[in-house]
Order: sequence, then structure tokens, then C-alpha cells
Amino acid sequence: MRFKGSYTVEAALIMPLVLGIIVLFLYAAMFAHDRCAMEYICQSAVIRGVYEDDPDETAAEYAGVKLASDLLLNWNTDIRSESDEKYVILTVEGSPPLFPGTYLHTAKAYKHFCPKY
Repeated sequence: MRFKGSYTVEAALIMPLVLGIIVLFLYAAMFAHDRCAMEYICQSAVIRGVYEDDPDETAAEYAGVKLASDLLLNWNTDIRSESDEKYVILTVEGSPPLFPGTYLHTAKAYKHFCPKY
């Protein structure tokens, strides 16, 4: 009967570690989701911009609205769009919270074969 409180002490030492690992996995899952969502939004914004009269503004505006609504974490994003007679290029640069570094997503769409409706 000397070791009656040992399970409580062991649980008090182990549970913060277990909960920390669970939170770390959840953050990693949200981070991976946001990276995939940024890539998809970048590609869909460029495709949407190809069919419009002002591709730069359309692609950048669509990407900004979708990034604000679809990302789970609070990313600091910078959206740059450029177009010429052949291509529409959109670059999204983002830095996540609590994680160092910036991530660059670039998409390019060719305008030549896209008919204007």
C-alpha cells in the first residue's frame, strides 16, 4: 500500500506529453491542408483569370477571397498576378503562424487555346 498515489503522479507526468503530441499532429494536419488548399486556389484562380478581360485583377481577387475563407490557420499571404498575351501567372507567398519560413506557390495558365465566351 506504499505506492497508492504512484499512478496519479505518472499520469500527471505523461498526460501533458500525450496531449502535446496530439496538438502537434493536429497542427501538422491543418498545415498540410492549408498548403494543399493554397496550391489548389492558386491554380483555380489562374484558370479563372484566363477567361476574363482583366486576368490580373480577376485572378488576384478570386485568390484573395478564397484564401480568406478556406485556410484553417491564419497565414500572412501576399498575392501577385501578372499576365501578357500568352500567359496568366499567379504567385501566392504565405507564412504560417508558429512556424518559420515562407512558402511560394506559383501557377501559370496558357491563354492561347482558351476561348472567350
